[in-house]
Amino acid sequence: MAVYILGAVIAYLVGSINTAFIVATLKKKNLRSGGSGNLGASNTAILLGFKWGLFVGLVDILKGFVLVLISKYILSDYAYLPYIVTSAVIIGHIFPFYLKFKGGKGFASLVGCIFGFDWRVGLVAAVLIIAITVISDYIVLATLTTIILYPITVGIMTHSIINPLILSVSLICIFIKHLPNFKRILKKEEIGFRSSFDKKHKI
Repeated sequence: MAVYILGAVIAYLVGSINTAFIVATLKKKNLRSGGSGNLGASNTAILLGFKWGLFVGLVDILKGFVLVLISKYILSDYAYLPYIVTSAVIIGHIFPFYLKFKGGKGFASLVGCIFGFDWRVGLVAAVLIIAITVISDYIVLATLTTIILYPITVGIMTHSIINPLILSVSLICIFIKHLPNFKRILKKEEIGFRSSFDKKHKI
């Protein structure tokens, strides 16, 4: 039990390292002042440019990827640890204690965790995410698809109901964090993927 608790704490602390906030601070910008107001890769791309959004996204992906690899292959005796780590790193990203629990939306870290679990599943997820985003112009729809399909996939692959339940704690948080995006889509106010390249959004 001690290993699970320690793993969850470490994963939360690593997850709470908000790359978008660090980049914005170094560039003396406030990501909450425009776009979705979110401290994540998508809003960084919208407000600071695609290259910075890509950098933030890659770092956030690596957080989940490395932690899951460690928990799965180095601490392999603890069967539930990769799933606990996944939920903890995502929750840390969404609710960083030093930012008054207002961080990003956790999707990039989830993608990293998926690759950490199984690179083949990660590739399938990446293709689906890209395809849905390009076709719909909204990454939030790719996010919704992923958080629905991934726990089902885990349940089938591990023949366990417990693992998907552990994951669902963080996946529900991701869904709740994206509710404003769905509302903006309905109001036709959401900034689409293609229009995010428009310089008029930059700060």
